Amino acid sequence: MTMPTLRYEIKMTTAAYHLPEVQSWVRLHQAAFFERYPPRQVSSLYFDTLEGECLDANLIGAHERRKLRLRWYGTDLTAVQGILELKCKTGSLGWKEVFPLPNTLDLSQISWEILEQSLQEQVSEPFAVWPAYFNRPMLLTRYWREYYESMDRQVRITIDSELQAYEQFMHLTPNLTAPAPLADVIVVEVKADGDLHRRGSDILSSFPMRVSRNSKYVNGVLETLGAL
Repeated sequence: MTMPTLRYEIKMTTAAYHLPEVQSWVRLHQAAFFERYPPRQVSSLYFDTLEGECLDANLIGAHERRKLRLRWYGTDLTAVQGILELKCKTGSLGWKEVFPLPNTLDLSQISWEILEQSLQEQVSEPFAVWPAYFNRPMLLTRYWREYYESMDRQVRITIDSELQAYEQFMHLTPNLTAPAPLADVIVVEVKADGDLHRRGSDILSSFPMRVSRNSKYVNGVLETLGAL
């Protein structure tokens, strides 16, 4: 398990038709952003407690929050090379505890009961306490992500588009056919290490969008609940 790095994360949303304008803003910015990685599809399976502890903590704006997700890249579901990530936040600072799974998973047909057993077998201490605690699959999200980094490597920007969310808590196996009715938006996230908050703020000062809180997990669950 890797040591966490404290960082600021500021998210902004806008209508999807603004994507070309946002891409131009990033590429023409004086910080000289370059493409850090090729764009790719990102998928995340979010877990919660039976009582919805993670959801409640976000909705009330708790000072300390945690959520567990299984993340993978690409479109193949039959041999997922997953990474368990515990996302933590204290105030405005966040970090991740990361545990790459040693074995691949077939998420195209696995039951949630079998997945829980597999995670318990693959995850070692001290991380193993988290999939045992957050053991209820709640939501699966997918989106297309672009990665940018400033020339001085102090600030990172990601742009997420083509967002999809699939409710899981009413199913015994992965639901991949009934997406929630999400708004057609893009999510832009500006990230900087904890001691570089001013650098990130300076870059945001010229951003042509309103800064707003955004959680793919919370938005997806709320939209799903509204559609039930």
